[in-house]
Amino acid sequence: MQMFYKSLLPVLLFVVVILFSGCSSVPKPVGEIARAKAQIDTAVTNEAGRFAAVELDRAKGKLRRAEKAILEKEYLTAKQLADEARSDAKLAAAKANATRAKQSAQEMKDTVQTMEREIDRVQKR
Repeated sequence: MQMFYKSLLPVLLFVVVILFSGCSSVPKPVGEIARAKAQIDTAVTNEAGRFAAVELDRAKGKLRRAEKAILEKEYLTAKQLADEARSDAKLAAAKANATRAKQSAQEMKDTVQTMEREIDRVQKR
């Protein structure tokens, strides 16, 4: 019986090593970082710095933390932060677009009201 355990021990050790090496190997999140940077650039282009500064700053901060985590080889943390940065940047871009659309609609409404007043003024002559 003791011989059986001695022959089984190397097999079990091999299985444990394989399992642990498979669980601990998280790839470097290069794609996630690139997507987060691209989304932040899009948000900046959409004037998020002007209309959604809090969300844009939050995205940039998370991206910096993700890049730091990569340097420290904390790839899972880096991936999560990069994904969060991308989501925050998407929110910033959407908020900026919505704010610009709202402003544009208000400007059009103001223009229509000005034109209506001008028409009324001309018709009263």
